[in-house]
Amino acid sequence: MYVPKAFAVDDHTHALAVLRAVPFGHLVTSVDRLESTALPFLVDDELTLVSAHVARANDHWRRIDGAEALLIVPTVDAYISPRWYPTKASDAKVVPTWNYELIHVHGTVEVVHDDTWKLDTVTALTDLNEARTPGDSPAWRVDDAPDDYINKMLSAIVGLRIKVDHVEAKRKLSQNKPQHDRLGAAEALLRSDRQRDREVGSLMRSADG
Repeated sequence: MYVPKAFAVDDHTHALAVLRAVPFGHLVTSVDRLESTALPFLVDDELTLVSAHVARANDHWRRIDGAEALLIVPTVDAYISPRWYPTKASDAKVVPTWNYELIHVHGTVEVVHDDTWKLDTVTALTDLNEARTPGDSPAWRVDDAPDDYINKMLSAIVGLRIKVDHVEAKRKLSQNKPQHDRLGAAEALLRSDRQRDREVGSLMRSADG
């Protein structure tokens, strides 16, 4: 990933927090052909292991045991218009751009068929995401479903473990722009009716201190 110095994130704690806040990404491999599968995942505290699963019917898993892989985790993004920069009033040398936060996790895939491991992974994924799901009713638990049904569902998935080699994290939030231009763009995004715009605007404003 191309990461200019101004946009690089070398903070392990921040990368881990982002991966846990957005536990859904795109697993990309190139074995025989280039392939990608979107999937939910878990990551350990040391950021050394990613756990996930795919449908058994998705034959992507059949070609990737031991293969190098890239897990792409996009978080938020937004178009940035030059008209939001106060600088535009005195200097026409401004152009549009796109701001975003993105993490690339590089590693080696291991295919897992063990039912106990798969059950533990699915249970942990469910508990993580149910805990932040809106609603007044009790969180859904895996054991709310009948055992025979859960066993049937487990047989329909294949586990994946990714041994992490390295992580690249990028936050492109107009850090290379003058403060008044950054804040001008942030405030414009915060007024947007699109949630993703407002999320980027909030990140830009908080990053500005």
